[in-house]
Amino acid sequence: MKTLIVNGSPRKHGDTMHIIQKLCTYLEGEVILIHVYDEKVKPCIDCRYCWNHSDCAIKDDMYKMYDLMDTVDNVILSSPIYFADLSGPLLSYVSRLQRYYADRLIRKNPSFSMKRKKGAVILSAGGDGRGIERPVDTARIIFHHIDTKIVGTVSTLNTNTVPAHEDPTVDAQVKKLADQLNRRL
Repeated sequence: MKTLIVNGSPRKHGDTMHIIQKLCTYLEGEVILIHVYDEKVKPCIDCRYCWNHSDCAIKDDMYKMYDLMDTVDNVILSSPIYFADLSGPLLSYVSRLQRYYADRLIRKNPSFSMKRKKGAVILSAGGDGRGIERPVDTARIIFHHIDTKIVGTVSTLNTNTVPAHEDPTVDAQVKKLADQLNRRL
């Protein structure tokens, strides 16, 4: 089993990272963690290069993720919730997955295929009561274009008052998600 976690939080010791670390203790196999704040990745610039090529015109650290797409079994998007959605840097990072959308739907490449993967979303929020529906819907759209089916979420939504490491629901959510991710497709 091989799991890719794309972390969209700037805080490496914050609530989102606490959940990631806890999940990693239950995951089987190799775990690859990408912190988008550390990557030198430009967002998609809609140059439309991928409309005519099965590649991206921008050559940067995004190729780490491209190289992993057909080798991983699981993809996890993790993020604090900012203005009711995934963090801006995470959205900028995954905007570069546009090349797969173009390959399948613009170029209609008959030989296009990707390895089917399981996906999950990890979310933390201060507690304004907005919930997780919008960021999960955003993740679902992203996952759709990389042949990934969401099998679960972990969220802690009141971190201004109760940090993730004190949230009594987190451990059960993490164990349940790990069980889903450790199963073969």
